[in-house]
Amino acid sequence: MKHTARIVGAALAATLTIGTLAACSSGDTGSNSEASDEPVTLDLVWWGNDSRAEMYQQAIDVFEEKHPNITVNGNFADFPSYWNARSTEVAAKSLPDVMQFDQANLIQYGTKGALLDLAPYLDDQLDLSTMDDIIADAGKISGTQVGTPVGTGTLALFVNPALAAAAGVDPLDPDYTWDDLNEWIQKVTDAGTANAAGSPVYGGYDQGITSWFFLQWLLQKGVEPFDEDGKPNFTQDDIVDWMDLMTPFREAGSYFPPDRATQIAPADGFAQQETASSLTWDSFFARYTDIEGLQTLPVPTGPKGDKDVFYTVLHLAGAANTKHPAEVAELLDFFANDPEVAKIFGTSRGVPASSTQLDALDFEEGSLEAKSLEYRDSLADYETVAAPTLPESFATLEASWVRLNGDLMYGKITVDQFAEQWWAEAEQAGL
Repeated sequence: MKHTARIVGAALAATLTIGTLAACSSGDTGSNSEASDEPVTLDLVWWGNDSRAEMYQQAIDVFEEKHPNITVNGNFADFPSYWNARSTEVAAKSLPDVMQFDQANLIQYGTKGALLDLAPYLDDQLDLSTMDDIIADAGKISGTQVGTPVGTGTLALFVNPALAAAAGVDPLDPDYTWDDLNEWIQKVTDAGTANAAGSPVYGGYDQGITSWFFLQWLLQKGVEPFDEDGKPNFTQDDIVDWMDLMTPFREAGSYFPPDRATQIAPADGFAQQETASSLTWDSFFARYTDIEGLQTLPVPTGPKGDKDVFYTVLHLAGAANTKHPAEVAELLDFFANDPEVAKIFGTSRGVPASSTQLDALDFEEGSLEAKSLEYRDSLADYETVAAPTLPESFATLEASWVRLNGDLMYGKITVDQFAEQWWAEAEQAGL
């Protein structure tokens, strides 16, 4: 497992000391550990774009061929809409049978007792022995397996070299800093070029768009963002210092406009070739198949001269309220282990967590998938750190961060007000 052996940062859940998982996490389904031959219908949901939806549907078709008594209804939405729907469903105990999860939301829903306890189905319907323990354990909340890892991800800067060249801007050096990135973004935007469709080209995105970049910056400063009890090791001043790194560029209009981002969702500006760069998760390679000569760089170098690369895990999980837990476990195993799934998704969900899927990947030299594995291998040149421990309320806090950054981008609030309001909401959420 030459690629997964380096996922040392994926032990996110192994370091969690969140409170005890509700005893009812498997609802009333634990005694029904045998799959039925009777007709069964399962609902499967995920977030993403049309490209990911096509892959999921292809995989569903394969699963249904192998399990003719099981029908899988797939549905997807963009990230915010996806979690808005889940928050309504969890309150009514009507979650879909199988859901896609990031690590933060797995913690939140797992500690609510909303996810299926997979222990009764391990080894029979669900095999996690195909992945490193450190990856499989990322699906555990307080020792209970609720998540099935399907991919591992890390941050990457995607660059469209043609758009940068058209703007007359030289490529970034791999050891670029956060300041270097923002100055580069400004130069591309200020060039005033347009893409083939006539749309204005911007250099990239405001790094305040997600709190994950703030956490990365804190790690690079030598600060573990949260302690073992989920309490912050940072202050409001740290938030202000981080957000102010982008203030001159935000005020100059250097970043991709939020109203345009809303207009084209669930597509993104980089995929539409309206931005020359995008700092995001490396699992987005599959979104960018139309970017000729796509380049990938590691995260910016931090204040101490290190990149401090970390990894996260993408999961699928079952709902505690499902009426078909054994069939759910079979579907989870299929998406985690089946080689045909690996050939469909490639690295679009990140580098596969399972050795059976990783071994099934055979990409042509120069393909996007090959480049994604090459990128992951290239990170061995940089120091790797453990992924940050996250509090139970992190998903809520991230949603607040994204919403407030929108207000900041629109000029409705200042950086100081951003920090004050986010901190107040964090305290209200129990941080």
